[in-house]
Amino acid sequence: MNFKTVKTTLALATGGLLLSCAEINSSWEVDGGGYIKYKVNGEGPFTIELSEDDVEVPDAYRHYLYLKTRKEESKRGDQISLMVSAPKTASKLDPVSKANVNGHIQDITWMELQNSEGQGPLVDDSSHNSYIKFDEIIKDSLYTADLNLYFQDCRRGACDENLPPIHVTGRLRYWIPMDERD
Repeated sequence: MNFKTVKTTLALATGGLLLSCAEINSSWEVDGGGYIKYKVNGEGPFTIELSEDDVEVPDAYRHYLYLKTRKEESKRGDQISLMVSAPKTASKLDPVSKANVNGHIQDITWMELQNSEGQGPLVDDSSHNSYIKFDEIIKDSLYTADLNLYFQDCRRGACDENLPPIHVTGRLRYWIPMDERD
């Protein structure tokens, strides 16, 4: 092999390496985001991707974690809205079911299934205990939790309390964007 061939090969290899590493800093860990991987009544798993705009994490001005997924991020057309007050690890936390939004009390934790028109609120009875259990909270970068949620069945456009509740189990993982970390 002559010097010119070695030089050309080295230049091509360096260029290839630079191109392959171009996206290395474009990931959830840097840009923020994550996913919810879940089952519905035991079927699944399904995944909904979370962007940085889908989640509000606790900070000096808010004491809650709130997320609202986008339907287009779910192959099934599912959408979840979920709020947890004062998230902490190692405890089963009740999701916030209703909140005052712009002066109106409304459901804040709900699920819409398979492009249906109905947003099923949390089931409010003692036999269906919904909870979120955070097992990892790294204040400036990561939230990880198990989900066990029961929603009213509202797939027909109206909620029907006579139908069994929709049971959603799964895993939430969210990374805070690099520029918002302490």
